[in-house]
Amino acid sequence: MDTVSATKSIKAKDVIGKFHTIKPNKLEAEILSGISIKNENDVEKASQYFLNEGVKNVFISLGEKGIYYSNGVTKGYLRSPKVKVVNANGAGDSFLAGVIYSTLRNESIYEAAKFGVGCSLLTICHENTINPNICIESVNKKLKETGLC
Repeated sequence: MDTVSATKSIKAKDVIGKFHTIKPNKLEAEILSGISIKNENDVEKASQYFLNEGVKNVFISLGEKGIYYSNGVTKGYLRSPKVKVVNANGAGDSFLAGVIYSTLRNESIYEAAKFGVGCSLLTICHENTINPNICIESVNKKLKETGLC
């Protein structure tokens, strides 16, 4: 589930645990978990809240600091490489699309986070909200260029 915005994320409160994956940003994670996120330990506590509620995979977007991912067994931070942002619209959507693609291919949560970041990087480096050049090969190429692969 992509919680979309802080305002709309409240609608997800009653159905947490009825979906497989969640991708809130820091503020949305705070609203849904009730945990104020001030440091990495707080991010992990918020993630654990979602896991305790029955969510299988948690990806918390931390803006320029990257993404925190956890499935309760494997967890970590994936820092976003510095790139020139042309248009940030659609970055979260493309990240989640990459996560879904990797999940359907039974890849690890780390690989899903990495592929999602690759999709997001391609999106923010293009003037269109949907980069017309996005494909598996271009994502993998971007991951190699940025040292994530």
